[in-house]
Amino acid sequence: MLHSRPKEMTGIKIHLQNRSTREMKFLFQFVKKFRYICHKLLRKIKNMEQKSTFWKSAMTAGLYLGVILILYNVILYITGQNLNTSLGIVSYVILAAGVYYFQQQYRNRELGGYISYGNAVGYGVALMAFAGIIQSVYTVILMKFIDPGILDQIRIMQEEQLMKQGVSDEQIEMASKMMDAFRSPIVIAISGLFSFALLGVIISLVSSIFIKKNDDDNAFDEAMSDVKSED
Repeated sequence: MLHSRPKEMTGIKIHLQNRSTREMKFLFQFVKKFRYICHKLLRKIKNMEQKSTFWKSAMTAGLYLGVILILYNVILYITGQNLNTSLGIVSYVILAAGVYYFQQQYRNRELGGYISYGNAVGYGVALMAFAGIIQSVYTVILMKFIDPGILDQIRIMQEEQLMKQGVSDEQIEMASKMMDAFRSPIVIAISGLFSFALLGVIISLVSSIFIKKNDDDNAFDEAMSDVKSED
């Protein structure tokens, strides 16, 4: 009986140790799952906040970009260069630079310095759409109320281009009648809006390559720097 007691005590200790190990494993798994759930909840909350600021920020950026482009067009109009195609190319440069700048501002101010490629593209297209709306309103006001004669200038310029291409007078007249339906301020504004959206897609697909910055990439860089420091 005396010899069996130490064995019983040893068995109890082993049982307690095993129980303690199981409890520690359970506690570790619980903490791990709890952290995972909290992380998911925080990500969902963050995504909801991002969605609420996405449209507000895109609308504000589109407004600024649209006003900048209108100011440039007003300068061209005052100087009589509003139909100069060479100077019109500058508008594309302004748009591309504006999309890149506002994408960068949205990433750094609203998203804490990180943005995915898809989110950056979506933001660029959205702000260009709002800028297109502002530009379309300006186009309608200019062509319908301020200077309706611009439509005649556009018609004459198109006819001169056809003449340079060697098109006959009859063909020019037929083409001019066909194009009259597309020279109204409303049609020009709507086509301009679609052009802005399409241009926004093209610009954003390129600019987002340089704007995107994922949080996972930063974590990987930090991990690699830690490994190097340990070495």
